[in-house]
Parts: sequence; structure tokens; C-alpha cells
Amino acid sequence: MNSLDDVLKALLDEDSMRLRELAGLFGDEAAISQDRVAIELALICYCFHKIFTKLHFREKNNEIVMSAIAKLKEGEYESLLSDISEFDEKHGLMEGLVGKARIKIAARLHSRGISVTQSASITGAKLSDLFDYVGGTKDYHNHTSGKPLSERLNTARDIFNHTK
Repeated sequence: MNSLDDVLKALLDEDSMRLRELAGLFGDEAAISQDRVAIELALICYCFHKIFTKLHFREKNNEIVMSAIAKLKEGEYESLLSDISEFDEKHGLMEGLVGKARIKIAARLHSRGISVTQSASITGAKLSDLFDYVGGTKDYHNHTSGKPLSERLNTARDIFNHTK
């Protein structure tokens, strides 16, 4: 799994896309392990991904980034999520950035096989908001792994035709 060093580097570089990728990777790990640290890191990475995509907030990012780096090194993840909420409220960034991150990560967990109720519980997302999101999004329906059924059927036919 990706280390805390990857998160710290992405924060220092203000690498929005890497943070989004890390949020997904930590979310996937959390779906398997249901580890609290992986969930909190997924939330933090997703929040900073969103913060860094708002170009008009670039000059305001330094303070929150420096605070984030210090708190990440100390393992103070919940405190950092509180700081992100305060930053969001102070600057009017996204109106509930951490709450939206909780919903996105919970939806990702659900797309990986965790129940909606458990996903909400693990991430701290509001269950009603998560139901609304999962019911309205097509994101998690697009997650596929492996070959489509028709391709699998054709492969099986080819195998059986060659063994005669």
C-alpha cells in the first residue's frame, strides 16, 4: 500500500491528481481491511484533491497544507479533518467538503461490496445522503473487472472447440 510519504509528497507538490489516486487506493484498502487509518487517509486525500482543484484558493492553501503535514506526521487524522472543515467554512470552499468526501469514499466502499449501511458507518457519512448519492450516481456501476460475459463465453467456446 502507499505510504504516508506518498501523501506528504503529493501535498507538498500540490498534486491534485495524485491525491485523487491515493484517495482511491486508500479507499480500496479500506474496503478490504476496514482499517480506520486507511479510511481517514482516503478522506484527507480526497479533500485535498478538491482543495487543490480550486485555483482561486491557491494563495490560501499554504497554511492548511503546512498544518496537514504536521498533523499527518503526528497521526492526528481526525483533528486534520476538523481543520479541513474549518478551512472550508472560513473560505466558502465547497460547503461541507469533509461530508462530501465521506459520501464519495463510502460510495467507493459500497462499490467494492460493502453494504451501504456499513459504508456509512465506517466513513461517518450520513446514511440518507449516501443512499441519495448511490441511487443517483452511475460512478460505481461503471466499476468492472475482468472480461464481459460475452467475451468469456466466446473464450470458453474456443477452448472447447479446440479440445475435440
